[in-house]
Amino acid sequence: MRSHLSLLALALGAARPAFSAEPLTLDDALAVAAKANLDLKLAGTDRSQAEVDAYASYAGVLPRLDLQAQFGNNYSAAGQQLTITPVSLSPIEYSKIIVPTPTSDFENYLLGIQLTLPLFDGFTSWARISQAEALSRAAARQYDEAALTTAANVISTFYEVVRAEKSLSVLEGAARRSEELVRRTDALFEAGRAPRADTYAARVTLANDRIAVEQQATRVADARVALSTALGRAADPELRVVVPAALESLSYREPPGLAELVDLAKQKRPVVAAGEERVRAARQDVRAAQGGYWPSVSAQVSYVRQSPWLGGTYGVYGDPSLQYAVAAGVTVNWNLFQGRATSAAVQRANVGEERARIQAEQAIQQITSDVARARTAYVTLSRSATIAEESLRAAEENLRLAKTRFEAGAATQLEITDALLKLTQSQLALLQARVDTLIARSDLNRAVGGAL
Repeated sequence: MRSHLSLLALALGAARPAFSAEPLTLDDALAVAAKANLDLKLAGTDRSQAEVDAYASYAGVLPRLDLQAQFGNNYSAAGQQLTITPVSLSPIEYSKIIVPTPTSDFENYLLGIQLTLPLFDGFTSWARISQAEALSRAAARQYDEAALTTAANVISTFYEVVRAEKSLSVLEGAARRSEELVRRTDALFEAGRAPRADTYAARVTLANDRIAVEQQATRVADARVALSTALGRAADPELRVVVPAALESLSYREPPGLAELVDLAKQKRPVVAAGEERVRAARQDVRAAQGGYWPSVSAQVSYVRQSPWLGGTYGVYGDPSLQYAVAAGVTVNWNLFQGRATSAAVQRANVGEERARIQAEQAIQQITSDVARARTAYVTLSRSATIAEESLRAAEENLRLAKTRFEAGAATQLEITDALLKLTQSQLALLQARVDTLIARSDLNRAVGGAL
């Protein structure tokens, strides 16, 4: 079976419409899910958000350019101003003069531009850049993990539809055999070779088989709705699928040993790489917090023009070599004490780094458990499928012998009914074992990162 990642890569390039009326193959289902599955879309938005955060993180080291423009009018109404002038020092005497102030009304315009260049901030900005880039890589790996999970879920729900539909076919076949038994029993009763009770017993068996068919039809609809949801579609109880050839030609391949699979999972599972990137991001968060112990240095250059005229030689929008002021300088800001806020931020970042490490270890521990469980399930179910094949052959031979004995008058109808029941049970058991094996193989493939 192809790896989930390669299947999704194929799916992303698939050109089939999402709501095709044709029955879906497994590759078709993966193609639809790659485009429409809502969980995968949510993971995609997380990845996009992290990419935007990484893009924005460079603001701390890039220059800032601000443009300022002001258009206004200054108006002062007429009034009076008290002026106090000393007349004599010994004794101290003052004269008070009230001076009238005229009305003032003039325009005021300003145009300025300022460039600010960060020079040093204790490496905080560069640490934030490294942190954001690590988180962006983690989000990308988490998206790959979501793709693995989505593919495994689609494969599982797809095979559940196959299981339900094939089980319905088996039960319909059992109902047809029961109908044939009713006809034979009626014929034998008419010929005086069977009691009336056998005809009633045959009809009860037929009724039970028909009830089983109706109940299974409901399970088929439920499985189709579950697959529709996994694909990101609206619920469709009429969704049809194509039975994969692997179901009829199931071949067991002994998987590698557990230690080899675990090593492979550690290399291939995207969630492992995501955990490592989160640890790197947490380490950079510590560096950024430690930057609070250092001074910050920045340089500013400004060019400002202010005038009561908008245009003209001395206007704001006039000759740029006149009516202007230029300022340049370097600003140093060193926070010597901030009420322990800086040391608390560093301690908090250290705790975050330790938490990220523990979570990464938990992820590896969970992966080891997943691989062990999935490998055991695949091996066990594969063996069960082999036993189920042998059981089916025995059930078919048992039914053939029972029919021969029944037609020769050496067997009762109860033996025929029992043989038919065992045949149906064996067919269902083989179907269940094969579907479970394929799902287990897909789960093992997911557990090792799509590398099988």
